[in-house]
This record gives sequence, structure tokens and C-alpha cells, in this order.
Amino acid sequence: MPPAKLAATAAVLGGALWVLHAVLGGGDDPLSRTLFLVGFAALVVAAAVFGTSLVKSDAVGMRIVVGLASGLLVVSLVEAFRPAATHWYDGVWGILALAAGGASLLRSRSSGAGGRPAQGAHAR
Repeated sequence: MPPAKLAATAAVLGGALWVLHAVLGGGDDPLSRTLFLVGFAALVVAAAVFGTSLVKSDAVGMRIVVGLASGLLVVSLVEAFRPAATHWYDGVWGILALAAGGASLLRSRSSGAGGRPAQGAHAR
């Protein structure tokens, strides 16, 4: 599976789990906590895989560093502004992840065979 498709799929999964967590009202019961943690892990994986695809060289060390930095950036953005005792906050981030991942999946599906554009200078 290409990294872009893996990142988009993980973003959709994490976003869906966070929206479900918010719909169930948040809380600390085992089901809600599991939904939150698995969704959080999926979103961090999505960001890390996306980050590794930003590096165009074959330097594996650079890909690892950028992937870790991208994952940590998501963690810091989500947790830095977290208000106390609100379940809707995770739902908003979940909707954003669903939209971004879903748009990426739809875009890759509509780009024809081989992932090449159907029109433009590179279509020849």
C-alpha cells in the first residue's frame, strides 16, 4: 500500500473513532477510553506516515526524523489547546481528520490508473 493511501486510511479510521468517542459522550469508561486511544494512535501514525512521504531522498534517517516530528506535531496540536472536561473537542479533531483523509482517498481514487493525472503536461 502506498504511504499516501496508508496515511489517509489511518486518518479516516482515527477520525471516525474520535467522532464515535464524542457521540458516546466521552468519559472514562473502558469502551470510550479504548476508542480515544486507538483513534489517537491512528492519527499519530497517519501524521508520521504522511511526514515520511514529504522527504524525497533515500536517506532513511531523515525520513524517520521527519516522520517522528510530524507525529509529535499532531500530538502537540491536539493536546496543547485541550479544554478541561469536554468531549466535543475530540469530535471536532475527528471531523477534521475524516475530512482530510476522506478527501485524500477520494482524490487518489479519481486520479486514474497508476496515480498519474489524466490531463496536463505529465499526462503524455
